[in-house]
Amino acid sequence: MIRVRRMLLAMALVVTATLLVPPTAASASGRPVTICFMVGTIGGRPIFDCHTIYLPEFTPKPIGPVECLTCPPVFDLWDRVDPEKRFEYLDRLGRGLSLLGEAAQAADPVKARRLRETATENFWSSAKLLDGSEVKLDQVGWADVKNEKFLGDPDPQPSLVASGENLAGGLGLMQLALGDPHPEPNIEAAMARFDQAYKDLGTLFAG
Repeated sequence: MIRVRRMLLAMALVVTATLLVPPTAASASGRPVTICFMVGTIGGRPIFDCHTIYLPEFTPKPIGPVECLTCPPVFDLWDRVDPEKRFEYLDRLGRGLSLLGEAAQAADPVKARRLRETATENFWSSAKLLDGSEVKLDQVGWADVKNEKFLGDPDPQPSLVASGENLAGGLGLMQLALGDPHPEPNIEAAMARFDQAYKDLGTLFAG
């Protein structure tokens, strides 16, 4: 248990450092937003794994709760994954979603294709790390990273819920592809769900 807590604390430090890094010039097309995944808790404090997603340009507006209008949205996924592997599979999932956003904003079609291929590889790795565990959306909310709080939403926005459900659905389809001698149809279906999760985020932030 001590080992797990130390691991989660280390993750928290990594995530905090990541949030402070500005976007690079190579990945700065589109408008960056932050989304998070709930990894676990330490002493009742939530541990978040947060990622920058690039969406088409839109007029920013506050979407968080009144007590934290700038809080990023959080997906809390239910699974039976060992806590020591949870951060890794969620991190691969977040990276895949981030790469999809970069691919969508890339002007060069060759670069877009390569980014999309790398995104697919990250989703595949994420599904593999699940080790057969079912995944489904448990709840959505908002990450008060500064005060280390998870803010639940009694009336969650439909596009946020839809995005989380599509992420879980995409992972399920990618898991089916893992043991299939002809995985292409399931991979294609999984990517369609991930694409829709990305579009749902566009709806959430752009209104």
